[in-house]
Amino acid sequence: RLWKADELAAQDTAWVGRKVCRGICYLVAGIVECLRKQPVKGVVYMAKSWIWLRTMKTEALEYDGIGKEIVRSAALLGLGAFSLICSLLPDSLIKAASWTTGFDVKRDSGLDMLLTCQREGGVYAPIAALGWISFHVDTKSFIGEIQTDEELAQCESLIQWAEPQYKNSLFFAILEADLYACQQKLPKAIGVMDRSMKLSCLDELKALKAMFFYKKAIYHLAALEFAEAAVAYEASQQIYKAAGRRSLGPSMAMKAAQCYIISDKPGSKENIERMVAEVTTYKEMDKSNWGSPDRQSFREHSEYEDLFGGNNGDDSVLQKQKASWSLLKIAAGMTIVQRCTIWMSPEEALTFAKMIDEMGFESNPDDALLAHASIALMHSHQHSIGLGIARCKKALKLSSQVGEPTRKFGTIQMLHNLAGHFYVLKGKIQLAQDSLASAELNVTKDVVLHHYLSFKNSQLRSKIKTTIEEEFEKLYVPAGKVAVITIESQDSSRFNVGWDWFLQDRDIDFNVRFKPKGGKHQRDIVKKTRQTAESRHVEGSFASEGGEGGDILELTFSNKYSFLRGKTIIYKLDFPTNAKKNISL
Repeated sequence: RLWKADELAAQDTAWVGRKVCRGICYLVAGIVECLRKQPVKGVVYMAKSWIWLRTMKTEALEYDGIGKEIVRSAALLGLGAFSLICSLLPDSLIKAASWTTGFDVKRDSGLDMLLTCQREGGVYAPIAALGWISFHVDTKSFIGEIQTDEELAQCESLIQWAEPQYKNSLFFAILEADLYACQQKLPKAIGVMDRSMKLSCLDELKALKAMFFYKKAIYHLAALEFAEAAVAYEASQQIYKAAGRRSLGPSMAMKAAQCYIISDKPGSKENIERMVAEVTTYKEMDKSNWGSPDRQSFREHSEYEDLFGGNNGDDSVLQKQKASWSLLKIAAGMTIVQRCTIWMSPEEALTFAKMIDEMGFESNPDDALLAHASIALMHSHQHSIGLGIARCKKALKLSSQVGEPTRKFGTIQMLHNLAGHFYVLKGKIQLAQDSLASAELNVTKDVVLHHYLSFKNSQLRSKIKTTIEEEFEKLYVPAGKVAVITIESQDSSRFNVGWDWFLQDRDIDFNVRFKPKGGKHQRDIVKKTRQTAESRHVEGSFASEGGEGGDILELTFSNKYSFLRGKTIIYKLDFPTNAKKNISL
C-alpha cells in the first residue's frame, strides 16, 4: 500500500505536496522494515525519504500556496518523525543517516516539531500528538529512561486536548490507559480499557479488540491480579480464534494457562486444561511462519508437557511446582517484553520480588538465573540502582552452571547489559564498559534475544559515550612533557578528592602526591606507576583530616620518556566546590 501511494504521488505534478507525500511514504516504509527486523534496509529507506523531506525545511514549512495548512502540518510531522526515529537508531546508523542526508539528527528537535504540529491544529495534529505521547509513555521505558512528572503532565494535557475533538478514539484510549499505568493508577487504566471495549466499532475491528484485552491483561499483571489477567488473555485468544486468525493465539492461550495456574482459583483446573489444549491444537496446524511470541509459547508448552504431562502426583505438591514454573515464565514476560513492572508501586514491586524469591528456584541454576534477572529488571524499572546491581551480581555468579537453552536465550548477556546500565547511573564507567564488552559476547543470530540485545547494547554504548563527553575532560600531554593537576583546599574542612581517568591509547606514568600546607610531611598517595590504555579506567580517592587550608593534592601525568608521541588523558575529578583546581604543563 505504501508503494502504491508512492506510485500515485509520483504521477502528480511537480509541487511541494508531492514531495511531502513521497517523503512520508519512504519514511514509513523504513519504519516498517525496522519492525520487520531489517534495520539496514530500514535505514536506507529513511535516508531515501530525505530526498523529498529535505525540501520541507525550506519549501514546505514556508509554503504559501493552495493547501498551505495541510502542507505545513505534513512537513512538521514528517521532519519531527524523521528526527525522532533516527535518533533512536544505534550510533553507527545515526551517523550513516546524518552523513547521507546532511540532517543533524536530534531527538529534542523532533519532539519539538511534533508538539508544534499538534499545537497548530493542522490535519496531522492528532497523529503528532499520538507520536509524542507514545514516545513518553512507552518508548522511554524501553530505552531505560525515566519519565519525568513534567512529561507525564504534558501527555495528560494532550489527551485532554484530544477528548472533545476525537471522542471515543481507540488510539488515544490506549495511550490514556498507558498514561494512567505510568502514574501507577492501574484501576483507572483498566477502566479505560473496559469503557473502550463497549464501543460497537470493535465488533468489526476484531484484531484491535483482541489487543485491548491483551493490554488489559498486562495491567492486571502489574497489579498482581493473575486470575483477572488469565480471563483477559483467554478473551484475547478467543477473539483471534473466532476471527480465523492464528498468529498470537498460541501466545495468548499459553499465558492464560500460566495465569490460571498461578491464581489457583476454583475451576482453574478445567481452565488450564482448556488453554493447554488450545496450544496443542495450534502446534498441530500446518503453519511454519509463526511469530516469535508464538514460537516461545510452543517452547513453553513442550516444557510444560515434559514436566507435568501425565503427572498424577500429590495435588498440593504438583500445584506448587506448576505455580513456580508458571510464575517464572510470566515474570520473565512482565519484565523483558511487557515492562509492566514499571507501573507497580514500590510496595507491589517488593511483593513481586518476594513472590519469586519464595518459590525456591535456587536448586536449579537455569531457573534461578532467570528469576534473579526478572527481579533485576524490575529494580531497573523502579530505578533501584543498588538493589539492581546486587541482583545482577547474584545472577551472574550462576552463569557457569546454566545449560545450553539458557545460553541460547541470551539471559546472561542481558544481565551484563543491565548491569552496565546500572553502572552508568552510578558513574562507574569502567565497570559499565566491562559489562558492555561481556554483553556483546556470543550475541549470534540464533540467540532468542538477538534483536533485543543488539538494540540494548547500542543504547548502552551511546550512554557510556554521552556520559564521558558530558562528565569527563580531555588533557593532552605532549611528548617529553609532564602535566600536573593540583587541587588546593581553601579552608579547614575535610579535603576529599576522587579521580577517574583513562588513556585513549599507549601508556603514561602516573602518581598522586599530597602536600600539606607548609610543605612538611609530604607523602605519595599513589606511587609512580606506568599505566596503559589496556588498564582501562584508573580510579582512586584521597581524604585528608582537614587543616588550615592550603593543602595540595597533585596528580602527575608524565610523558617525559616519550620522544615522539603525545598522549591524551580522559579524566574526571570530584573535589569540594570551594577547592581550587589548576593544570600546569
